[in-house]
Amino acid sequence: MVERTNEVLKQLHRLVAGAKAVPMSASCMVNRAEVLALIDQAADALQADVGEAQRVTATSLETLERAQAEAAQIIASAEEKADYLASQAPVMEAARRKASQLETKALADAEALRREADAYVDARIASFEAGLQKTMSQVRTMRDRLASRSALDDTSTQALPRLQL
Repeated sequence: MVERTNEVLKQLHRLVAGAKAVPMSASCMVNRAEVLALIDQAADALQADVGEAQRVTATSLETLERAQAEAAQIIASAEEKADYLASQAPVMEAARRKASQLETKALADAEALRREADAYVDARIASFEAGLQKTMSQVRTMRDRLASRSALDDTSTQALPRLQL
């Protein structure tokens, strides 16, 4: 369609370029009916070109929207299939086995660490208990010596009562 408009404009240009010049002026003489007919043809051709351009633009937009929708659908389908294939693949199964092994090892390590911490705390408490027993033994011995030396076991003296352990 654009060719038709360009052809009419070229004819109009040739008509004006080949027109008879008016002496002593930049003006020229052209056939009014020919020029008006060419201008009408150019306007009709231009109107047809604009209409065709609008139709092509509308069609292109519709095609673009359909293509984008189809692309989105293809991507969603591909992602769904990829998830399915990944869940079925040997790699996924190997990853699950490895994760299970790591979990088992982590639980065993945590249990070993807990037992080691419990053993350390028990050893520290036993050491403290031994120290307390030694101190209690020394206190008993000192009280026995005081009692035998000062007769503190008499009922007349006001000694503290003995603890029976």
